[in-house]
Amino acid sequence: MPSRRHFLQSLAGSLALPFLPSRSTSQPITTSPPDEFPKAEDPRFWEKIRKQFYLREDEIFFNTGTMGASPKPVIDAVANNMRELAATMAEWDYKPDHPNWFTGYFTEKPLREKLAKLINCDFDEVALTQNATMGMNIIAHGLDLRHGDEVIQTDQEHPGGKSGYEVRVKRDGIVWKSIKLPMPANDPDEIVAMIKNAITPRTRVIAWPHIVSLFGTVMPVKKICALAREHNIFTVLDGAQTVGQIKVDVRDLGCDAYFSSPHKWLLAPAGNGLLYVRREVAPKIWTVLASSAWDDQTDVGLRLQQRGTGNLSLLVGFDASIDFFNRIGADRWTGRIKQLGDYLRSGLQKMEGVNIYSSTHPEMCAGITTWKVKGITGEKMQDYFWDKGRLRPRSVGDDYGVRQSTCIYNNEKEIDRTLALAKEMVGMVAKKG
Repeated sequence: MPSRRHFLQSLAGSLALPFLPSRSTSQPITTSPPDEFPKAEDPRFWEKIRKQFYLREDEIFFNTGTMGASPKPVIDAVANNMRELAATMAEWDYKPDHPNWFTGYFTEKPLREKLAKLINCDFDEVALTQNATMGMNIIAHGLDLRHGDEVIQTDQEHPGGKSGYEVRVKRDGIVWKSIKLPMPANDPDEIVAMIKNAITPRTRVIAWPHIVSLFGTVMPVKKICALAREHNIFTVLDGAQTVGQIKVDVRDLGCDAYFSSPHKWLLAPAGNGLLYVRREVAPKIWTVLASSAWDDQTDVGLRLQQRGTGNLSLLVGFDASIDFFNRIGADRWTGRIKQLGDYLRSGLQKMEGVNIYSSTHPEMCAGITTWKVKGITGEKMQDYFWDKGRLRPRSVGDDYGVRQSTCIYNNEKEIDRTLALAKEMVGMVAKKG
């Protein structure tokens, strides 16, 4: 009987498919010849990185805050793995030395080890989820909260960051306290003081965004977590917008739990998420989705990632996205995002007739900028950008205009086009009087 490797090689040749990656393969996933990926010192580095994406040359994508554009190696890894699994399903014999054909029950240790290194924790403190909303719900419903216990959040929460606590309010009678944040927020100490003033003897949880989804404000969460520890309060951070946009070090932050959606700034395929729970507080979290390992107290992440049958190929893509991130380098990746965000905000600040709702404090901003041309709704701004320049930021309503995300596949020329069209809109408003 031919070996599995021989079978796959024959299959690849007969179907004229590219390399078929699998979790049993030790080689890094790559679909482009080495000379297509630029060297670190290449002066056209970011221009060549843009060619690693399937994005059309005549369209400009500024909506990474909703969903990132996955690079070619990630897309190809998912597609090739799906082909492999479809072709070789009969070979799966459930034996330990064979890779699994699906996910949702197993340890997925190699991927979790990569994630742990990315956010600085131990692999068994990381659970694989589907997105940030799932991570939020695991914590919100897994904590033993009782009638009258208080949860403190902002008035700028994404529904995926707060709805689980709203269910607990209705079901269990907990108290949800909302702190009204300044807009724009430009003073980290002011925010910490507001939380301190809201704490009472009944406060059990501070559930706070690391980056506010609507405005892109980078919150002073390290100070917030230190304040919470002084009062023995559980801290969970909403990192839906963080991993891949800014540095995330959960040990340094001092939080008890952290969840994220890597399909945004890490550019992983949608359907992937991560949840970190500090080992020392893990016994406080009940299992919400239960399967065979629901009570495995030796592996925090495995216990909390028992979500049933899932698409293994998405995890292969997740793995490839981390490799792509690491190949560029964390500092260079996040530095580029911040550089472009600053470039956009600097240009907008020079324009009359524009309101910026995002923070401009150097420690409280990164790649998201929410702004508005006075007198024009967000939807009309969005349409104008698309109709006149094939630019795609996201409308966030009449009050706040558009949310514009600058990622590694964007550049200064695209931002210059943004500013030129913004000036046109300002002029249109002025002409109408």
